[in-house]
Amino acid sequence: MSSIMRDIEAEAEKIVEEAKRRAEEILREARRKAAEILEDKSYLIELTAERKKLEESIEREAKRIIEEAEKTAHRLRESVNRKINDYVKRLTSIIAGIEVE
Repeated sequence: MSSIMRDIEAEAEKIVEEAKRRAEEILREARRKAAEILEDKSYLIELTAERKKLEESIEREAKRIIEEAEKTAHRLRESVNRKINDYVKRLTSIIAGIEVE
């Protein structure tokens, strides 16, 4: 029973970690592309502003991905807890011969 919960929590952690990894990759790629663009010094002012907008947009997307993963992990934990509670109630009913609500 607790191993099921540990497995689900481990899976939820993997989801969150994968979301964080993806977000970091997105940010790294954006910075790399921004750096390439900024090598052309004649457009530095305009490009700096565009880079900042792009980084802000990517940062929002990364946060959204992480929040979504955390919500998924939370839902998984809640589901596990409900299933464990149901299992314990059924097991108690079987062992004690009484109905538990």
